[in-house]
Amino acid sequence: MLTFPEFLKQRQPFANQFLAHPSATRTVMVSSHIWWSDHVAYGAYAAGYNVLLYMPLYLLYTDPAAAAQFDKLWSDALAAIKQHKVDLILAGNSTAMVPHSKTGELLHRAAGVPVVHYWWDEIRTKPPFAGTRFTPQEYLAFLRDDRTLNAVWDVDVLEELAAFHGITNTFHLPLATTPAFWPQASVPMAQRPLAANFLGNCHFTANWIETDADPLSAWARRVIDTKQRNLNLSMAACMGENGALPNFQSRHFTGDAWTDFGRPFEFINACYMHRTRNVMVQAAADHLKGKLALVGKGWDKLGLRANADHAGENTGQIYAQSKASLNLFGGCVHGGMPLRPFDIAASRGLVLSHMSRELPDLLEPGKECLAFSNPDGLRAALDRILAAPQQFDAIVHAGHARVCAQHTWQHRMERLLAHAFEYFAK
Repeated sequence: MLTFPEFLKQRQPFANQFLAHPSATRTVMVSSHIWWSDHVAYGAYAAGYNVLLYMPLYLLYTDPAAAAQFDKLWSDALAAIKQHKVDLILAGNSTAMVPHSKTGELLHRAAGVPVVHYWWDEIRTKPPFAGTRFTPQEYLAFLRDDRTLNAVWDVDVLEELAAFHGITNTFHLPLATTPAFWPQASVPMAQRPLAANFLGNCHFTANWIETDADPLSAWARRVIDTKQRNLNLSMAACMGENGALPNFQSRHFTGDAWTDFGRPFEFINACYMHRTRNVMVQAAADHLKGKLALVGKGWDKLGLRANADHAGENTGQIYAQSKASLNLFGGCVHGGMPLRPFDIAASRGLVLSHMSRELPDLLEPGKECLAFSNPDGLRAALDRILAAPQQFDAIVHAGHARVCAQHTWQHRMERLLAHAFEYFAK
């Protein structure tokens, strides 16, 4: 069996590629669209499956050159599935949700195989085929398709799908990491040159949502106020306490079906990201007085200077050389954890995370990470770490051990694929 470095060495970028596992009896097609798709694919391979890495199928709608060859590329995908005896398609987000442009038949149904959509981004948004003949109602029907399983990274979001959209063909699957990809050397905390870092973008400024008198903004603020008072309360419950989905008049509703479909969740996400990312980065930067290593786009909008737009191959070293690595949320993270804390711990960084509903089950605060719930808590944690960094070496080692033992992509794929094949056998 290939090791992960061997897998990467023979991986052909942007190419369809079949990897045979020596003892596999089943084949999974992996169709996705971002750099860590290879990590997911290797996780499936290491879990004992043949893997067919395939082009992001949503290109049939997003790439004009591919769209011009829709029928040919559709047929090519069906032929590849048949040739390699694919048993299941595993896709990132809506990558493999491809209805035929003329008939509306979903590609996986035409192929006669089930599909798992693994969601790690906002689901209530425009899919690649939005703006064509298909409506939001048809999109929801595609999500509920009985040969579809939606694996969702965030338990809050999973519960929202059931409560507000009737989507119950779901499976909770947190994100993960590949320890072999990250730095292997352990630097004692006292010897780390960087005080703290945050690697992530300022997607947009949302200060306006705190003062906007529009009913939709006011509703979103009330929901997030409720969430921040009790981070263990699901976002669905917070919405329920404040009137569930707003059906009132708002100047932010446009009359466009696709835009309005996701608008309430867009406002929830904007308010939550503002308070759990933008406000926290500003608090850390002000408190550390220039000692926050900030990497990402858009921070100049808040008057902050980032060291670079992207960390790239330096990501792991930044985590390993920092006394604290901040884990802050994008708005679509409601109760779970993004990739960042798993990658920080795999790099032997100290995870300093905003608290969330799922964090204690993934990394134990005080033992495997540190957590805070507000700017004062963040500032206090930074002061403790910087005053006596050597006291936190044990937490670094425990966090690293936990992700290696329980939070690798192989672990996730073993759980997901075993569940999926059992689910579709019913």
